[in-house]
Amino acid sequence: MAFSFVAGMLGFVGTHYRASVLAVSIFLVLVKALPLWLRRSRPVLVLVLIVLAEIAQFVLAPFTDRSGPALIFAVYAVSVYDRSPVRLWVAGAAITVIVVPVFLLFLGDFPGWRSFIPVGALSLVAWVIGDYVRSRRRFFTELVARHQQAREQAAEEERLRIARELHDVVAHNVSVMAIQAGAARVSGDPDKEALRSIESAARDTIAELNRLVGVLRKQPEAPLAPQPGLDQVEALLKVSRDSGLEATLSVSGEKRALPAALDLTAYRIVQEAITNTLKHANASRLEVRLSYLPDALEITIRDNGRGESEDAVKASTGHGLIGMRERVALFGGDLEAGSTAVGGFTVRSKLPIA
Repeated sequence: MAFSFVAGMLGFVGTHYRASVLAVSIFLVLVKALPLWLRRSRPVLVLVLIVLAEIAQFVLAPFTDRSGPALIFAVYAVSVYDRSPVRLWVAGAAITVIVVPVFLLFLGDFPGWRSFIPVGALSLVAWVIGDYVRSRRRFFTELVARHQQAREQAAEEERLRIARELHDVVAHNVSVMAIQAGAARVSGDPDKEALRSIESAARDTIAELNRLVGVLRKQPEAPLAPQPGLDQVEALLKVSRDSGLEATLSVSGEKRALPAALDLTAYRIVQEAITNTLKHANASRLEVRLSYLPDALEITIRDNGRGESEDAVKASTGHGLIGMRERVALFGGDLEAGSTAVGGFTVRSKLPIA
């Protein structure tokens, strides 16, 4: 605004006007300069006021220079800040202000129109620069929004991963402890082996919780034990046997090393299925079958408990089944869970191996 006012006043240096005309011209310079304070919030209104002031100045002094900075700043502001179609009309008007005087000059000698060509040219340049700045701002805004969305998505995925880990570890170990404690209470004569198993499961649960919490808090001394895999399924079944289940494991196909994430997912599926059997099935027998296919790993966990309908399983909001579905979906696999024709409950998952 100050630059526009100073530039407008310098235009009167060395120019002779009647006192009344000079006073009005100075007033018009102020009219063109002051509205520029609002060029970001009301760019179209500012441009209209400045154009009207330019027209008034042209009527008072037809042969003065009309390429003042106020009009240039106003056109630039409209190009950058306005969100309506008016900004396109302004570009068209600037082109018209160039084309019409050039056309009239070809028709004859119209020296008055010649002075409009710099106005149109500078206005068009200001509009093009404003449009570039507008595009760059939009690009950076979208870039920041995409980065923010990516950070939020990563945080959400990590939150779900931690929730699944906590549920799988805690639910399994606590379920085993509850069953063993209940069996000891019913028998009336606590078994030392059962108490030892409960103590071991409790210590394992505390260790896992400390590991996860330590990673969340980024503690350098947090224990970084390897993630479990299918090699430890037998240990899961041993705990199930200690709880009174007749648990078996069968492996078919050519056993081979799996990617760490896939190995962990397979282990967690088996662990959660065993947990559900211990908590809900009231079963006496459990079978885990691992089938290594050429392009996939098929996992089947079957018990002889009371089972559950397929519709009830699909409608289930339990964290265990939800966690299994989420894990399988990450690898583009399939998960089926429900009662079989001969009774019991079966969880079958197929995980593609790249």
